[in-house]
Amino acid sequence: MTADQLALGYADRHEGQAAALAAATAGHRDYRERCDAALAELVARGQPFTVEDVRAMAGDDQGAGCNILPSVMGVAAHPSAPDRIAIVPTQRRYRSARRARRASRNQVWIARVTAQAREDAP
Repeated sequence: MTADQLALGYADRHEGQAAALAAATAGHRDYRERCDAALAELVARGQPFTVEDVRAMAGDDQGAGCNILPSVMGVAAHPSAPDRIAIVPTQRRYRSARRARRASRNQVWIARVTAQAREDAP
């Protein structure tokens, strides 16, 4: 895969994330806001966390769509994300207990500012 193909792939992914998040803003849906609030709280804590932690804090999606939370996480993992929601992956992974994830290996995340502070510490 060339660098150009990778850039196009990332652009398509970010466009899809933006579309999923835009669709979640209908007046009767608040799942995106709950995901954003949960993520911001976990980022503020400065401790490692998983998408399952965000899901538990945000609550049931009430039919909002399965792409909302992954899109919120993808936007937060983007280098241009504002510090209040910016995340970076740690070296740790875990196996999901959710049946829908089929025991897939998932990333453990941490706030970008926390990760940078740890790197700068002696």
